[in-house]
Amino acid sequence: MRKEAGDSGEKLLLMGSPAFKAEELPVEVRDRIDEAISLGMTVIVGEARGACRRFQNYLATRGYKDVIVGHARSMRYNAGGWRTVKYGDDLKSRERGMIDASDSAVIIWVDGSSVIAENLEYLKKLGKHTYVYEYSTRDGESKFGPLDHARVYGYRGHRIRPRERDDADGYGEVIDAFLSSSDRERLVECENPGLTGYYLNKLIIERNLEEVVRVSVESGSCYLKRLET
Repeated sequence: MRKEAGDSGEKLLLMGSPAFKAEELPVEVRDRIDEAISLGMTVIVGEARGACRRFQNYLATRGYKDVIVGHARSMRYNAGGWRTVKYGDDLKSRERGMIDASDSAVIIWVDGSSVIAENLEYLKKLGKHTYVYEYSTRDGESKFGPLDHARVYGYRGHRIRPRERDDADGYGEVIDAFLSSSDRERLVECENPGLTGYYLNKLIIERNLEEVVRVSVESGSCYLKRLET
């Protein structure tokens, strides 16, 4: 993330999970932002709930002016009255556009969010210097460090589809197929992710599998995720 003196064209992306609920940013993240400010970098940040708004609030308290707030169809939050840029019409195109426009990134990743995981994979593919703050609300554990290029983040392409009926057998087969695999995460193909997530979660509770697998419905998709033991 460092740049030579006089190289003022570099841009730092701040991106993170809406599930980040802490009142303040982690000290490691604040240190990276402070470094970017001291280097005069342009900061690109989103406007969604959670991490992005904490990023904005911190930049506003620092009185930093060289900030771009990225959005999709509408602007929901701009703590510093900064310049805004529309990077896309939906979540994915907006975040890909922000990543493309940046030179480096600091990412807050909560509970293995598949949306953030896909962004980490994209940053890795582009070879952009990235730091990741990873946090679990389940056990409160966190870690911070550079993007690991040897690690596979999140969803890797496997999909499963329940039978065309809303019964225990159909959803049971989905769970059984996932547990018999070695995948950490699978996309469940379905017409109604919210309803499918409800039935899967109900069956997980009935089978006492809460400590083994969980359901996540994010950005209009339903995922099964294996919990680390």
